[in-house]
Amino acid sequence: MTAEIEFRGHFRATALGMLQPGNWYLGFRCQACHETFAVLDDLTGTGEIEPMGAGVFEVACPVCSAANRYQAGDMLVFQSATAQAGQDVEPNR
Repeated sequence: MTAEIEFRGHFRATALGMLQPGNWYLGFRCQACHETFAVLDDLTGTGEIEPMGAGVFEVACPVCSAANRYQAGDMLVFQSATAQAGQDVEPNR
């Protein structure tokens, strides 16, 4: 069963710096460099969460520092990488 989380309003967010391998996060794909970054932990811990709503997030990409606005509907749910360098990574979904 998928949990829903609704965002309303305007949020000034900060990208998470260090991600725990294997954990689930909510974030965005940078409009400038296209890297994926996290802004929130997925509190379900399963990736079974659906972000929705009319919320707007202002956040800077931790990779290229580009500051952009993102809609809640653009939010991604993803699991951080669990492979060591040189290992193949299998998609979870």
